[in-house]
Amino acid sequence: MALAAALLLLAPAAAAALEAGTSERSRELARVVEIRVSGDAAALARVRLTARELLLRLDVQPNVKAIDEPETSNGEPAPLVIAYVDLRNLASPSIAIEDGQTREELTHRNLSDVTSLETGVEALLHVLYLAVESTLQVGAEAPAASPPPTKKPAPPTPRAEPQPSHFGFDIGPLLRLSSLGRSRIVPGGGIALEPRADFGRAQASLLVSAVLHGVSELTFEHGEAEVRPLQIRVVPTFDWLLSPEVSGCFGFGAGLDSLMVNPVQAPDVGSVAGGQSALDPIITGLVGARVPISGRVFLAALASLDLDLAPTRFVVQQGLRTEPILQLPRVRGGFTLALSFTAAGERRFAQARLEP
Repeated sequence: MALAAALLLLAPAAAAALEAGTSERSRELARVVEIRVSGDAAALARVRLTARELLLRLDVQPNVKAIDEPETSNGEPAPLVIAYVDLRNLASPSIAIEDGQTREELTHRNLSDVTSLETGVEALLHVLYLAVESTLQVGAEAPAASPPPTKKPAPPTPRAEPQPSHFGFDIGPLLRLSSLGRSRIVPGGGIALEPRADFGRAQASLLVSAVLHGVSELTFEHGEAEVRPLQIRVVPTFDWLLSPEVSGCFGFGAGLDSLMVNPVQAPDVGSVAGGQSALDPIITGLVGARVPISGRVFLAALASLDLDLAPTRFVVQQGLRTEPILQLPRVRGGFTLALSFTAAGERRFAQARLEP
């Protein structure tokens, strides 16, 4: 009877010990990765989707949470690693990875010049993938784990970084082809200044440009003169990000065309006056596209159509008769190629956070 009573007393204790051992083994062998995300709802959703696709290759279950959600409770299995993903500033996202039991930092990585949310998330989670794969290999080689040390306190919430500026200033050289009528196309070079304001995908700016063109020759009665245009434009523009690599652009504004005429050779009969200039007021419209080149550098290709409100007419007077040698058309076309650099503020393509 005494032996039976002893067996009855030992049975619950043995069952409890077996259950505790099983629970400890499940804690040690848990194939879970905890990912804590600093960012908006779109960033959290993208991390969940990408983490599930990557980590299931390692037979590991991701547990994705926002940074302000409560941590894993003591009753749940400890994760293999804990990753802190910071996507608040898309241009420079970062990831910090800690051991799930010791809370010792395993790696920390900062990225730069990321062009989209998908690209940044995939790059960060590939770092996490390699860290988890390394952790699993180390665990397979040395399954006997040392007693877990005292749990470190949770890391402090990352400081809120200042929001990027919504204003910028672009500057750069440009090349322009302008029409003077009658198949007269004159090339020119100059500079473009463009302050702007960013509103997500949309951007509003003021394009101010000055271009000095090459000379165009005028001939009459064996005489010769040269005309050189100087063009100034002030055009409010509006851009829309069509994709992370292309933005469409259009604008409507005004400007001045200064035409400087210098005599080169006098005609056979008569004489020529000295250098003269004419000033034509212009209304202009443009349409085109911009593409990023590298970092803060981008290229703009713009086609324009000018309306001359008072077109200049150059004539030769022979006695009482006048003969036109250059009649500027009222409507003239042009094409501009500008290579610009963001000298201040947020770079032009930094807001390309496009979801599929």
